[in-house]
Amino acid sequence: METITYQNLGVIDLKLENEKNTLTAVNSEVINSDFKNCNLSGMAIQCCNLSGMKMNDVNLTGLSISDANLSELKIDGAQWGGAFFRWIGYGNQNQPDVEHNKQPVQFSNCNLQQGSFTDCNLSNVRLENCDITGLVINGVDIELLLKQHASNEQK
Repeated sequence: METITYQNLGVIDLKLENEKNTLTAVNSEVINSDFKNCNLSGMAIQCCNLSGMKMNDVNLTGLSISDANLSELKIDGAQWGGAFFRWIGYGNQNQPDVEHNKQPVQFSNCNLQQGSFTDCNLSNVRLENCDITGLVINGVDIELLLKQHASNEQK
């Protein structure tokens, strides 16, 4: 395998087709690039601006994202079994000059069955048309509580 190095060449078009190579880009602008039918497993992306990035029909098994701004992220038609979300929506207190998106998070048509929420701020959360069978909050069976409430309302 040959090694080709480009340094400070300005704008170039690089096309790899049916190749098996390692591509390293450092301090570069690779805007409007397309990757189609590529094996990018093991790819590492650090300190990069990926705003406006679109992914379709991708396998992100084992993907790890940390210290990221995911404001306005849209995920549609994804399988997320075993997903783990931690320290979401807090912003970085060490960056007070960074403006944080205050728009509320929305979940629609999601399966959160057997999920667990611990130490989460759920103030002003609305559950509408949701199956709450077995929903327990701080040891209280909410389905039973609502049935008791409805029974008291009828009296």
